[in-house]
Amino acid sequence: MRSIWLDTDAGFDDWMTMLMLASHPGLRWLGVGVVAGNASLPVALANTLRICHHYRLKVPVFAGCDRPLSAPLETAERVLGAQGMRTTGMPLPEIQVAAEGLDAVTALGNALRNSPEPVTVLAIGPLTNIARTLQAEPALVDRIHELVLMGGSTERGNHTPAAEFNIYVDPEAADVVFNQAGLKRRMFGLNVCRQVLLERAHVQEVQSWPGERAMCLAGYLDAYQRIRHPDGRVPMPLYDPVTSAWLLRPELFTFQSARVDIELQGRFTRGMTVCDWRIGQSALPNTEIAMTADGPRVVDAVLQAVRQTF
Repeated sequence: MRSIWLDTDAGFDDWMTMLMLASHPGLRWLGVGVVAGNASLPVALANTLRICHHYRLKVPVFAGCDRPLSAPLETAERVLGAQGMRTTGMPLPEIQVAAEGLDAVTALGNALRNSPEPVTVLAIGPLTNIARTLQAEPALVDRIHELVLMGGSTERGNHTPAAEFNIYVDPEAADVVFNQAGLKRRMFGLNVCRQVLLERAHVQEVQSWPGERAMCLAGYLDAYQRIRHPDGRVPMPLYDPVTSAWLLRPELFTFQSARVDIELQGRFTRGMTVCDWRIGQSALPNTEIAMTADGPRVVDAVLQAVRQTF
């Protein structure tokens, strides 16, 4: 049994990741920390609570940091809409459910201390909550089995030419995390996510599933797949679910060791993940980076796991 903590900014691909975790019988899901990123913290938190309620996910949800460590918050609302995700169908039902009383940083610290075994921390948003936890109590690194993150890139960015969105939102937090001694890191960047492509046929498959919860998911999936082109003719990469797909099907991915540092000062490169592959020459590795994915099989694994939750 693997203990898991999820840290999320709750857009649509975060939603799919949550359903995948719920489907995995070998996971002990300790909690969800929410961070500002795709949208402001109140919106991301409301999304998380609505998803958990509508899909009957029995996991405690905690509100985390509402801004980066030192920079103003920049969200993805210009691309994803004011809710951090759009739909072409029925919206998630509105609910009156509150988060747990503790903040996400305190809750994560408690979970790490109290877990019977070290915890795998899955981070699929900006790394602010994780950095705050490590800053508050550095010794907790010994209670983290591995930090598995969706973020960064070995090549071009998406939010800027050089930077991937999750890292760009809070590069100072990412710098804390990538320089934390003793922390095992596994990075799923844009380079591997762009090998995992969601196509119209996948949307149509989900649209064929019976039930109201499947219908609700299908509307958001449809809107997500149309981000690159209004009629969906251009495949859309899956981002956050690749992390949970690796937990389910690790044989579908390959990795390479590298030294990853975060660019904090560059006028055009702030938030860039600088990957040094010269291991054994001038660099010591600090991260395992996902390099290849069997894209079609990963997408199939994602959809199969999601369907099991209905």
